Amino acid sequence: METKMETKIGRQLYPRGKKGIFFTIIAVSLLGLVLFSYSVTYSYSLQEKSSIIETRVDTMNRFLQSVDSDMENAIYISGYRAIVGLTDYITTNATYVSNATDSLVELFMNGTVEGCGSFLMINNTFPNWTGKIRDKGQEIGVDMKIDITSVDVYQTSPWSIRFYVTSDINLTDQKSTASWVKSKSMYSDVSIIGFEDPWYALHTNGMIMKRINQTMYDGNFSPANDTTNLRMHVANTYYIAFNASPSFMMRFENDHNASTYGIESLVNKTEIMNYCSLASSSVDTICWRQDPSIPAYRVDGMNDTNFKIDNETNDIGMGRVERYGLEDVIY
Repeated sequence: METKMETKIGRQLYPRGKKGIFFTIIAVSLLGLVLFSYSVTYSYSLQEKSSIIETRVDTMNRFLQSVDSDMENAIYISGYRAIVGLTDYITTNATYVSNATDSLVELFMNGTVEGCGSFLMINNTFPNWTGKIRDKGQEIGVDMKIDITSVDVYQTSPWSIRFYVTSDINLTDQKSTASWVKSKSMYSDVSIIGFEDPWYALHTNGMIMKRINQTMYDGNFSPANDTTNLRMHVANTYYIAFNASPSFMMRFENDHNASTYGIESLVNKTEIMNYCSLASSSVDTICWRQDPSIPAYRVDGMNDTNFKIDNETNDIGMGRVERYGLEDVIY
């Protein structure tokens, strides 16, 4: 009887063990599904987050590239306006400045000349333009800080002035996704063609205005001893590059010394006879100095009998007569 009882009990326990194993398998499977679901969700979340970061970084990188282009344009616009502003200041106040570079930097950054405001620079200083660039960044969720560390202005050729700006740029995504800190040195060259020559205005009490225009007759002033081109050069007050004369920037200081980037015009004495010695050379820098002591020569075939040219030399010993190719028509 005991044997029968044990057998019955054993038979009852066996199926119960199978049920336990079955439930364990189900539990493990469910746990696996949960873990798999979590893993997939977590992986997707990481991919989504990575995609968002990548998009923001790409947006900031594109904006940084546009900043380079915008800043070059801003340098050019502010530099151009600064030259106009300095010319206006000098001609309006009938006075020169002591340092053209400092005055142009002051206009470029502050919109003033020696502390006097220029209406031409209103909303056109370089910091004003960088503020506009900064506002563009705000529109796409990018904070930008620009610290201008230095500004320099100088001539790189007889016909152009360079505005050179060094700055530190800090870009930060407003969601703190990414940031850049970068030092930049950028410049824009502004052609002086078309700008007013301050010497004519100041030396004629504002009666005569002349703009810088490069001659089309360089190297061909008297072909076959015909001075027709020279007469046209004088009549149109064209300019030629010659490094025995002062540069355009030096004219703002009334500095008549020679410059590597010197330019000069030949004045029409009939037009300005009351402001220039008839005995002096017709070269503008010498005419305005009223210095008849510098030897000058008449030129055959010139309508203006008072026209003369001197033979001052440059740093390599080239004389002005040779520069204009007038060796065979002077007397």
